Amino acid sequence: MRNKIKRMLCIFSATSVVALTACSNVPALPTFDSELPWHDASGASYELLDYTVAVYDTRNGSGDDVRVKIADGALSFELTEESRVDGDRSYSSLDMNFSVTYNDSAPEADRNKTDRIASTTEFATTSLVTSKMHKSVNLEEREGVNDYSYTIDADYFDKHSATMDFLDKQLSISIPSGMYYDNETMFYLARATALAAGGSTTFYLTGLFDCFMNGGFENITMATSTASSLNTVYLGDWVKDFGVEGVTDDDGVTAYPISCYNTQIAMNVEKHGPPYYVLYSEKPFVQNDKEHNKIPVFMSFSEYERGKLVRVTEYTLSACAFDKA
Repeated sequence: MRNKIKRMLCIFSATSVVALTACSNVPALPTFDSELPWHDASGASYELLDYTVAVYDTRNGSGDDVRVKIADGALSFELTEESRVDGDRSYSSLDMNFSVTYNDSAPEADRNKTDRIASTTEFATTSLVTSKMHKSVNLEEREGVNDYSYTIDADYFDKHSATMDFLDKQLSISIPSGMYYDNETMFYLARATALAAGGSTTFYLTGLFDCFMNGGFENITMATSTASSLNTVYLGDWVKDFGVEGVTDDDGVTAYPISCYNTQIAMNVEKHGPPYYVLYSEKPFVQNDKEHNKIPVFMSFSEYERGKLVRVTEYTLSACAFDKA
């Protein structure tokens, strides 16, 4: 059933990776930056990152053109520090919105269909431990295909439970008392670790979709590893507004190279599927004297069937803002 969901939608979440091994309910505690990458010195900060999304099928191409675009979409992350304060506890929130629309090159059942995912995750501002999470996956109806849309609501701190509406049923599981990192924040968790060329970090992560599919609460192991050399990304001249310096060649053409940490994020170290590849900026983006570090400027995820690459999804940063409109 999960394979069918993955074929219909390249879900932007680690929930599309099956958790194969249950781990201890006591999570490893990673070391995060003393000042979080999205925090600015003026106090509680805000960040909006927008991406263009492209989905490619690699089965139908020939020669050098082995990738055929079958869908376009959009992704946004909106992070608000101190979105809620409860006594001496401060919480922040991360809103994610993703949509993808398939074109005429997609499989017939998917053509002109739009699928959407949205989630809101609340976490402790300093420790990044998740307190609450809501997620909705809405797959447009397809002829002859079951509707695998679902919603998940979780309360890690107070109710210690999660519910899921799926296939006209409401499921529930208990969450043992503890400190957990929900996988809806995985790109920010990796970003907040001490990324460095040749470095790595491992800790536990909670994927609630897989918990429901596997019949009970469990953790999986998340591993980040950064290549020993830096990569360069070119996004366009709009990045000059965020402090990226241009380089002009002999023909008078100016480009804006962004030096990046090339990082892999894998779910379940022992038996993980394909990792996400994320390029985090080495130098900060700056706007109105606000510095935000390690911006994820490009992300990709590949899917395989029987060892053969069949689909690639890419996310390219198209805009960002550090002031709320």
